[in-house]
Amino acid sequence: MDFPIVSLIDDERAEEWLLNHFHPQGLHCPHCDAGVTEARKFRKTETSRLQVYRCRVCDGVYNLYSGTVFAQKQFRPSQVVLLLRGFCKGASSSQLSRELGISFPTVLSIRRVLQDAAQMLQPEDALPDTEIETDEMFQNAGEKGEPHKDPEDPPRRRGNKRRGHGTYANDRPPIVGTIGRKSKRVRLRVAHRTDSATLSAHVHQFTLPLAIVRTDGWRGYNGIDRSHAIVCHSDGEWARDDDADGICETHINTIEGVWTTVRNFLRPFRGVHKKFLSGYIAICEFVINLKSVTVEFISKLVKRTKS
Repeated sequence: MDFPIVSLIDDERAEEWLLNHFHPQGLHCPHCDAGVTEARKFRKTETSRLQVYRCRVCDGVYNLYSGTVFAQKQFRPSQVVLLLRGFCKGASSSQLSRELGISFPTVLSIRRVLQDAAQMLQPEDALPDTEIETDEMFQNAGEKGEPHKDPEDPPRRRGNKRRGHGTYANDRPPIVGTIGRKSKRVRLRVAHRTDSATLSAHVHQFTLPLAIVRTDGWRGYNGIDRSHAIVCHSDGEWARDDDADGICETHINTIEGVWTTVRNFLRPFRGVHKKFLSGYIAICEFVINLKSVTVEFISKLVKRTKS
């Protein structure tokens, strides 16, 4: 059910929020970096009603959206705030399009840009924890929306029934996840397969050398160079007490719980193209790690990179 509320959002309050989150160091000229105090008020945009400034230093023109992915867009501030909120909360592009009165292709194109930015922002360092869990899930993701004109390459039927470990090639790309038991921080990455080389590289990148890594019994984990504890699901084992202290510390229940969050995040989209899956997972990783939106995250997410 659609529930449009854009008309209930005060544009002045929304503009203030955007200023704080888009330009935490203060609005400045994107051409010469001079502060807004070095500019004069020039005019207001017709649709978004944003104040436009002309820089006295370089004679450049800019507004609140300049230097961000929303530059040249004629959105009201309330639309931008609700658009960002929808992206972070996993609302579908079609629903956002209807509720905000923005065309579907425009919403989708902005989503793609922000997803690419989120992938660039994903941490590449190791988790600080000494106790780690790693697991993988397989997400049905084919070539949604892509025409298959070659009769020898028909589109796959909905509901991929292939059994066993999925791969990118058979439209069940793996998502490899690692979580620190103490920090609760995760690292989620889409992979092409779950062989030993892929899983070892993931574990070695995102864990400390002295960390204890707990996984299931999949053979792809056999080559990891870490203290390694295995829980054998194939033998009906789900948790084990290795040190006889009465606590079953050998399990991967924490990371398996993350997969519920990931699936719930992806469900509203009713299928995604596998080449865009990494972008959705990048946003989902920030949702899990941040819990609440931050100025730092938004300012980096919307910043337009210079080509």
